Amino acid sequence: MFKDEISNITTFNPAQIEFTEPIATYISSDKERIPLNDERVLVLIPAMNDITSRLFASAFKSCGIDSVALDIHTAEAMKYGRTVASGKECLPIILMAGNLLHYMKNNWDGKKHLVYFQVQGAGNCRLGQYPVFLSQMIEHLKLKNVATMVLMNEDGFAGLGNDWSLRAIQSVIISDVLEDIRSGIMANAIDSKAGMKVFDNELTKLENDFANKPKEVYSLVERFAIAIHNNAPAKTIPKNFKQIAMIGEIFCRKDVFAHKWLNKYFAENGFTLKIAYISEWIAYIDYLISIDLLESDKSIMKKFERMLRNFFMKDTEKKIKKALSKSGYYDFERMNVEPALSHSKHIVPLEYKGEPGLTLGIALNDCPEKYCGIINFGPFGCMPTRFAEAVSVPEMKFKYKHIAKKKNNPKYISNSNFDDEMDIPFLTIESDGNPFSQLIEARLETFMMQANRIFEKMK
Repeated sequence: MFKDEISNITTFNPAQIEFTEPIATYISSDKERIPLNDERVLVLIPAMNDITSRLFASAFKSCGIDSVALDIHTAEAMKYGRTVASGKECLPIILMAGNLLHYMKNNWDGKKHLVYFQVQGAGNCRLGQYPVFLSQMIEHLKLKNVATMVLMNEDGFAGLGNDWSLRAIQSVIISDVLEDIRSGIMANAIDSKAGMKVFDNELTKLENDFANKPKEVYSLVERFAIAIHNNAPAKTIPKNFKQIAMIGEIFCRKDVFAHKWLNKYFAENGFTLKIAYISEWIAYIDYLISIDLLESDKSIMKKFERMLRNFFMKDTEKKIKKALSKSGYYDFERMNVEPALSHSKHIVPLEYKGEPGLTLGIALNDCPEKYCGIINFGPFGCMPTRFAEAVSVPEMKFKYKHIAKKKNNPKYISNSNFDDEMDIPFLTIESDGNPFSQLIEARLETFMMQANRIFEKMK
């Protein structure tokens, strides 16, 4: 695919990122050392979620680092990814690799020094192997001046300084809630089509203003919320929304290409799809670090950076969520993973890290209190997704929910509307990037019928 570009290269040095002070350094294939905020350097943000990637790129720009959010994944980008894969890899890494190659072939001017941003973590295959796969691909294809920039789970994603950490946290929290608002507009706006036009316009304004006026972020999100409230009013208040939670593997549940805009599908049937937050995963990592289940960097500098990030995250979360609650599509709620984990740890010990404990815990803790159904979503063949299904399905009766509740609160009294033998609506969907099969569509129809029955009893 890149034969013309690499045919004359005999020795190849892959570009690298070195985390130096006060700004990270880009080491080009020609061994030139360039500050990350140099105009020749461009940071590419993976398209895991269209809202998140756009605001994350704005966070980089607000710190003087040129950045661009890659386009939403497409079937064409997936084909690019499959040309460098063995066929055994899961969907997220195929999409990430394919979108990078697609950008280079169709959008890159060949002059900018590219940096592909990603995160890494020990444990499950996904986060541990993404950077390895992409680095090997870059070296194999001899992609000159293309580097990967990796931040670690165990370090709390530290490494680019406190100012960047604050902006990144703001972008993630904002995008999480905006996803809720978008799904809410699709399902509950008086005029959903007009509401989506308002949402898209206001998102573009927010994206641009956040890059240029980051210190005004709280007033910016409040302006966004008020514009949504005034110009895209809802039929009812958020606590009356018919909500389904979509949890599972973090990449596919957020990626609109992977889940084929399931939020639109459910909205057409009156449901608001609440997709689990990215900030939930950050909170989960912080929780594991706090109870010494993740080995983080123990240096004083990294500890101080994590401490500041955690402080700002809590303060930022409160201010942003309070502001966005004025939209009429979101009720303020603090991020807290401990209740979910406490309802699943008798089945999935905390020592087993990853989504399964959160998936089962949310199902047992929050259905039907918040949700009338749970979707466990992940890539085809994903071990954590299948593990989550294996431990969750046997527990999806209200009698097991009541057991979990009483373990946490001996005084808990179950709701008489929900019989012990009644099923909690739970559906696992695995995506390979192709349109959903007729079997999955039939299962979705059955799932919605079950969720409707639960919602009627919730009322």
